[in-house]
Amino acid sequence: MGYDADNCPHCGACVEACAVEAISASSNSRVVTDLQRCDHCGECVAICPEGARKLIGEVVTVKDVLHEVEKDSAFYHRSGGGLTLSGGEPTMQPEFATEILKGSLERGFHTAIETCGYVEWEILDKILPYLDLIYIDIKHMSSDKHQELTGVGNELILDNIKRIDEADARLPFVVRIPVIPGVNDDADNIRKMAEFVSRLRRVQRIELLPYHRYGLLMYRILFRDYTLQKVGVPSEEHLKDMANTIRSHHLPVQIGG
Repeated sequence: MGYDADNCPHCGACVEACAVEAISASSNSRVVTDLQRCDHCGECVAICPEGARKLIGEVVTVKDVLHEVEKDSAFYHRSGGGLTLSGGEPTMQPEFATEILKGSLERGFHTAIETCGYVEWEILDKILPYLDLIYIDIKHMSSDKHQELTGVGNELILDNIKRIDEADARLPFVVRIPVIPGVNDDADNIRKMAEFVSRLRRVQRIELLPYHRYGLLMYRILFRDYTLQKVGVPSEEHLKDMANTIRSHHLPVQIGG
């Protein structure tokens, strides 16, 4: 369930429509939604006169997805492109992801996946045969810092990267580093990342992805706190310095995805 406060007319229609009383009006006329009580029935969405409330996402089948993919099949065959599963985290739905990738390969489409890498190897290993390319993140080389930033350590992620590198001689991958100023962009961390990647055999390149604030509005709509709101955007000069550090380890690198 999503809610755009800027479009809300504060008419109270959604409060009255909610059968489980998950929506209420606060003393300052703000509309508050209890997500634990909300059953996502959509009645508030249907009744809102300004479209301030919306259901996020929809239920689809593998067949539905492949039908959409096939609409651009002529473009894929001409360009060499295809289907990339992104997210969220696509490995959270491993059977669904595997069947979509399998169906895409059967149709002759190039397949790729974008993953944070925090997934049990048994799950990832079953997806690998249906991939032509993997994009995988390295956010920090310090497990303690990674735990502090993301809630989990980095051991599983780094181990998965090593296993991918050893598992399938045909499968290349791209390492992505989200560059967040003051969080993971210090020279020591970048050097350690480059040293780790330089020991791998089938990395196509490293991509430095500059932090941006594009997700700010969506976080607000989804009732989530945007904890990096005060973090700045990395400068072009700083990104070039990071790229040069990586190149000094004989690795191809690009700024941006």
